[in-house]
Amino acid sequence: MIAKDDIVIRKAILHILDTNRGECILSNTLLDPGPDLHDFIRNHIYKIVSSDDTKNCEFDPEYSPIYSILETWDESDETSFIETSQAIANKLYIAMGEGLDIPAADLLFVTFQAEGIIYLALLKMNYKESYTHEVTETPDNPVINTDIIKTHSLLPSATSRIPEAVVINLSDYHIKLLEKKYEINGEKAYYLSENFLVCRTSIPPKKKLNILTRVINNISNKYDGADLKTKMDTKSALQKEYVDNKSFDIEEIGNKLFGKSPEKKSEFDEKMEHYDMQYDSFTVEKEDTIKNLAYIDLKTENDIQIKIPIEEYMTKENIEVWEEPGGTKKITIKNIEQVTVQ
Repeated sequence: MIAKDDIVIRKAILHILDTNRGECILSNTLLDPGPDLHDFIRNHIYKIVSSDDTKNCEFDPEYSPIYSILETWDESDETSFIETSQAIANKLYIAMGEGLDIPAADLLFVTFQAEGIIYLALLKMNYKESYTHEVTETPDNPVINTDIIKTHSLLPSATSRIPEAVVINLSDYHIKLLEKKYEINGEKAYYLSENFLVCRTSIPPKKKLNILTRVINNISNKYDGADLKTKMDTKSALQKEYVDNKSFDIEEIGNKLFGKSPEKKSEFDEKMEHYDMQYDSFTVEKEDTIKNLAYIDLKTENDIQIKIPIEEYMTKENIEVWEEPGGTKKITIKNIEQVTVQ
């Protein structure tokens, strides 16, 4: 993963793609950012490349107009840089105009270098509405009038993560993409990947993990039924797999969790194949993405909720789970010295 301190901004230009007003204003001069703006751009780029919501994509060279444009440009030449940025901004403006609810934005077109590789970042800075002050003064009258007005063109803050962005490795044209669905011709579509970039996308790591855990939970609930301990053991095994390997290997996980049950294993393989993940292996960048694996959340029929750290459950020193005759469950928490009410 690219470290934030390794990101060096090379060139940047800003274009206004205000589809609300029907204005596509293409700049013909580069930005001359000072330290604060450099940090602003660097922070946004880092949030994109380090996000587990980011898709990995590849251009369709035969049909992608953006790929054709990038093949002929010279990033080191200022004139070529500006003209290329204008051409791509215009393509994006046209794509944005196809959906009524696609947000108007400024396009920050940036090249940066990290670990000897040059990248292109297309940062779509969607406008935000907020309030600001306005001061008016009549030349012939000494009255100064102040007012509060709504502005529709505020850019995202430095601390937020923009929801739509593209980062392209200019050495191999690999794409990292953050995108959202919007309605186009009556149907929800990913206009950035389908209409603008024309690229093949993969499932982002965060969604892959959600799919994997959902499939495992569904199979466990279906076949293990009321066997609470088996279901808890299954979740703890998934967490252990990540701790041991720092990645999720689908085939290995299926064998470890369901290898002794052909029926479970067959259903797991079928579900993974449905999502085209049967031979996948992926990792996540953010601890926050896997936080749900760190705990087993239990909820009883009378709404009692228990949250057990996986590590505590795996050691078996302080948590015991078993079934009593008649099918009722018993959970014992031992060695408690202090309890706080949250």
